[in-house]
Amino acid sequence: MIVRLFDTLSKEVTTLQTLEPGRVKMYCCGITPYSNTHIGHTRTFFSYDLLYRVLVDAGYHVDWARNITDVEDKIIAKALAEGVTPGDIVRRYVTEQTEVFDKFRLKVPDEPRVTETIPEILEMIGTLIKKDHAYVSSSGVYFRVHRFGDYGKLSRNKVAELRKGARVEVDESKEDAVDFVLWKFAKPGEPAEVIWPSPWGAGRPGWHIECSAMIHKKFGDTIDIHMGGRDLIFPHHECEIAQSEAATGKTFSSIWLHCGMVTLYGEKMSKSTNHFVSIADFLKRYPDEVLRLVFLSTSYSQPLDYTDELATENYKKLAKIYRAVALFDSYAQAKPTGPDTSSATGTGASAIFVGMDELCQAMRSHLREDLGSAAALGVFFDFVRQANQALAALEKRGQTLSAADQEALKDQWPRFKAWMSETLGLLGSTPQEFFALAAALRRDEGDHLDDTRVEHLIAQRNSARAAKDWAAADRVRDELLNHGIQVQDTPSGTKWTVDI
Repeated sequence: MIVRLFDTLSKEVTTLQTLEPGRVKMYCCGITPYSNTHIGHTRTFFSYDLLYRVLVDAGYHVDWARNITDVEDKIIAKALAEGVTPGDIVRRYVTEQTEVFDKFRLKVPDEPRVTETIPEILEMIGTLIKKDHAYVSSSGVYFRVHRFGDYGKLSRNKVAELRKGARVEVDESKEDAVDFVLWKFAKPGEPAEVIWPSPWGAGRPGWHIECSAMIHKKFGDTIDIHMGGRDLIFPHHECEIAQSEAATGKTFSSIWLHCGMVTLYGEKMSKSTNHFVSIADFLKRYPDEVLRLVFLSTSYSQPLDYTDELATENYKKLAKIYRAVALFDSYAQAKPTGPDTSSATGTGASAIFVGMDELCQAMRSHLREDLGSAAALGVFFDFVRQANQALAALEKRGQTLSAADQEALKDQWPRFKAWMSETLGLLGSTPQEFFALAAALRRDEGDHLDDTRVEHLIAQRNSARAAKDWAAADRVRDELLNHGIQVQDTPSGTKWTVDI
């Protein structure tokens, strides 16, 4: 059950030691629903999803939440600009987010909202005021940063340096330029639905206090893991730590995880400059699992530069996975017809699937070392390459799997596929479904495949193979490849798939 994660606070890979044995309390920063989702946004959601899946696979019960910030200046501004209510804006983009989660089969945690947590927010602010960690000014309630000696411990920022760079004129009602807002007093013209009464004046919460209050409401004073995008380290997570630990006197989170940012051809994704890839546009070109594989192929904590070339590379990798699944499925369903070739040949060529449980454990060990998905996939692709070579060698000799391999494949392969699906989130389709979608996407791009011609060429190749005219068979195979078709020889006959 040992899981090790890189903790941003300690700057070390740390063994997860939970507050309660076998149980993880985890909080992940969610969305502020005021605009459409693009692939840059989704990386954090895929990272949360992978962390949850790995923890469950390691035997933990995971109690987790991801907030919805349904009260925020950008939401209010968009609502006023469109002449609708803030609630209308929130519903629109939360609905879109839900559709994205469903489409990509992302695990969905509890999703507390700011509007459901106002009493807890007011209570925490009141506690901070009583402890002299907060004060009331003419514009709102602010946290006294200088009263919290550890401020900056997560981001490694020093208060003196932050003070030098601060612009005091932004809000002259603050005692110190670096103090941050806990409660904003209402301004003229703001919608009534985003204004609540408080002991200090009507208004709404500041950004940072919302997460602290939601966490305290659901989990108590301390959680095991807090995760978010790297852009949230400062000021958001730094402020969360300060106000939470000032209020409770206890450690806020045992481990802090942060996802790397996504750029597009080396530049920050931005809607204002139209420099982004929407989810809808991505799905016009690629099956949904391609995006998951893009993210799994790079460490969650590292920056990722998205390009069409990167997406296509992972599209090809995904096709390799599904071809392997189709081939192994075929062998699992076939009956052994020959001797135990693993000993007869003296090469062990047939001893392919006996160690599939060990393959699973090897991949698990990488995943439990700071979510090493790229290394885990490397182990799997090595296995696929070796299995393909061994099966091709057997097929050329007119042999099939040994009885031991056949039994191991029938027993372990379905289990392994289920594990891949549940822990890595892959294999959400059958090979037939995947390649049917791939063919449809090619047709949408104007590449029309003639199925009758394909079947005719495959029949020619099979005739050449039966006559052991391997050169002729290879020529037909190459012609098929030129048509965008890849053939696969299985115990149940020759199959063809779209070449990516």
